[in-house]
Amino acid sequence: MNIAKTIFQRINQGWSHTKTDFIIKAGSFIQNRLNTQSPPGKNRKILENNTMDYTTTNSVTLNNKNGKINCGPFNQGIFRVYLRDNSAKTSWHEHNSWAVDLTNTEKSGWEISKKSDTTVFTYSLANQSKAKLKIDALKGSISVQIGQDSVMADLLPPQAGQEWICVQKHLLHPGDVHIFGLGENTHPMNKAGQKITMWNSDRSNYKKGTNPLYQSWPVVVFQYSEGPAFGLVFDNPSYSVFDCSLDGKKIDYAVQDNELNYYILLGPTLPEVMKQLSILTGKLTPLPKWSLGYQQSRWSYMPSARVREVAAEFRKRDIPCDTIYLDIDYMEKFKCFTWGKDFEDYKKLVKELHAQGFKIVPIIDPGLKIEKGYPPYDAGIKQGMFITDGKGKPVTRKVWAGSSHFPDFINSRTRAWWGELMQEFIKSGVDGIWCDMNEPSTFDCRRTLPGNVMHKISEKVSMPHKKVHNIYGLMMSKATHQGLRKTTQLPYVITRSSYLGGQKYAVTWTGDNGSDWEHFRASIPMILNLGLSGQPISGPDIGGFKGTPPAELYERWILQGALYPFSRSHTGQGTKDQEPWSFGEEVEKSARMAIKLRYRLIPYMYSLLYEASQNGQPVMRPIFYHTPTGEALKPEHYETEFMLGPHLLVAPLMDRASTRSCYIPPGKWYSWWCREERIGGQNYKTTNSDTTLPLFVKENAIIPLYPKAPSFVPNKSLESLEILITVNDRAEGTIVDYFDQESIFAYQVQATAKQDRLAIKIDLQQEGSIPKDYHPPQTLHMLLNRQISDLQLHSIHQGYSLLPDSINKTWTRITIHAPVFPFRGEAISDLVEQAGTVLTCS
Repeated sequence: MNIAKTIFQRINQGWSHTKTDFIIKAGSFIQNRLNTQSPPGKNRKILENNTMDYTTTNSVTLNNKNGKINCGPFNQGIFRVYLRDNSAKTSWHEHNSWAVDLTNTEKSGWEISKKSDTTVFTYSLANQSKAKLKIDALKGSISVQIGQDSVMADLLPPQAGQEWICVQKHLLHPGDVHIFGLGENTHPMNKAGQKITMWNSDRSNYKKGTNPLYQSWPVVVFQYSEGPAFGLVFDNPSYSVFDCSLDGKKIDYAVQDNELNYYILLGPTLPEVMKQLSILTGKLTPLPKWSLGYQQSRWSYMPSARVREVAAEFRKRDIPCDTIYLDIDYMEKFKCFTWGKDFEDYKKLVKELHAQGFKIVPIIDPGLKIEKGYPPYDAGIKQGMFITDGKGKPVTRKVWAGSSHFPDFINSRTRAWWGELMQEFIKSGVDGIWCDMNEPSTFDCRRTLPGNVMHKISEKVSMPHKKVHNIYGLMMSKATHQGLRKTTQLPYVITRSSYLGGQKYAVTWTGDNGSDWEHFRASIPMILNLGLSGQPISGPDIGGFKGTPPAELYERWILQGALYPFSRSHTGQGTKDQEPWSFGEEVEKSARMAIKLRYRLIPYMYSLLYEASQNGQPVMRPIFYHTPTGEALKPEHYETEFMLGPHLLVAPLMDRASTRSCYIPPGKWYSWWCREERIGGQNYKTTNSDTTLPLFVKENAIIPLYPKAPSFVPNKSLESLEILITVNDRAEGTIVDYFDQESIFAYQVQATAKQDRLAIKIDLQQEGSIPKDYHPPQTLHMLLNRQISDLQLHSIHQGYSLLPDSINKTWTRITIHAPVFPFRGEAISDLVEQAGTVLTCS
């Protein structure tokens, strides 16, 4: 009887999975059929045979019978091209953008040479090479030359037709080229040979190659092997398609609109391209330091007693955690801005969790239930805040709460109203907002709003949804962020749907992934391409949202996921528990180790967050980011390894094997765990001494650390600070302890080696109003990659100690008691080989 029952259960489970898979596939097929558009293959009008117009000083306008092209410098290293088809009724995009501040121009450094049929713009790049852009009036084309090389690329004459604009780019420079960026898409990371659609879509349990997904980042980055990098940014939130040739030498872009702004980012290196992108679309907004801590979620922790249980287990098991998320079941019948019967004690809950060091982030969806007496709905109807059909009637679609209306976030008045709702809701004590279902997603065959419903841009201007679809999630994030800014300097918003420039308002996660090895392996290239598209803080649901992962998969995922920019475990309804202790003692031990490592690295990651906010550098970077060598540009390396900032290389175990082969970029590197030297520029086979989480530190690195992993990220300076310094000749860096939009508290560290002496300087940087709990450490630890025999201090302190490192005796740990900044000192080293054991690469 038991055997028969077991067989029946397994058959039933199998059918359930098959049925679910069929429904998902059928729904995706219908969704694609209803939403997919195709650019016109014939009857395109070419914007050629132009006349030149030099009515403005720094730009040129090309006019022809089919439309116009306006070209000119936008900012340092950034060139703008505006296209318009003559059939366009308005020229909204010429003077407006939701992603780019069109007034943020800086045209110094550009030179212009004008002729009757050609115009040449010249700019001096950061490496002193010259970039030249030649505009050909007859052809309507733009050629790009970087340095002394031959012409790098040709942007062929634009084409228009049937409310589409098409741009073609041909790369003429010899050599292998890779196409990166294009936001949130699955592997392979190199988009050569792929067709990518931009139309934000709810694609639960997506597979390799599925697109479109939840976010649209129309940023294309070209990286030549051993050569330059440059980029293209297409700013139009309508339905668009990128078609990339297999060799990466040709890319066709088509957007369903009569207008387009696009930008050329001249690089010529990836760091410069990212800096130019951040100038174009805006800087990452400062985030609270606790947002870098480990985060735990599921659909759903309920009732409130269950939230308390999970929080207590983290503290009891000595696993650091900062944030617990509340999914839709905390609400009253899924109505946003409400608390249901299972959370009637929410104020007490929030207070208790705050006392234990936890932050609470609840979910909010855009759809507001149609229900008289429900305050947000009543106010929205009265004030005209919802998206309407062609007759001015609010659009109705079903979502979690049932029949609902959707706020018109494209309208600034609606965003201000939504911000007021947020200000009131945040009084409950919650610490951030989780925006979901904001593609927007609906429960019908199309799975989103029809293209013909209307958004009211202003009192005089309206646009159909198809023209602004991809910015709906972005504008919800903006409205939420602006509302929270009324109560805090450091708002925290996470969003599922976003668009170009979304880093200004929210961090992102990669949607409803699966609990399988494919999604595990997809997470690294997805995060990296989002970083190369302008979003420096992102990550997947660790362990996967759809299903329950096997123990060995969860262990691998939490090991590498602990070092993602955004680190959160999350799982769906009906799955088994997916907390770090849910898979047995061995997995819990690995999770504790990895999460504690993350918490020790919080000062380093926070400093990287500051760098991202200043110049757009992603926190998590591909291994070719600083050295685009041929070996680093092999997918078996860049899709399975990553850099945290410029100094840490992570080579996680991507399968069931206990070791792996990886590529270490050129230079000297040191194993994190045993401090042994590794020679870079070669392939390397990890060993047991590299542990189950291989991590390497580059020479001349400054790595700030918490000496001991805290249970949660403190909102004040710790009494102790540790700095790991791997100086070869000169190491320098900025350690940021606190920053917001007006202030910064940081240390400028410099270590210079000369013969047997190592000069160390640490200067204090303080600007603006710093919270009173931030102050210099009472104890300063320095871990140096050399044997130190004596220390001469030239600044005030209350003593020091000098000891060999307990892990590797060829390293030295220095402890300074009550240091006073600026700090000055000289460490005298033994004149012997300092690096310890040297392991060559295989």
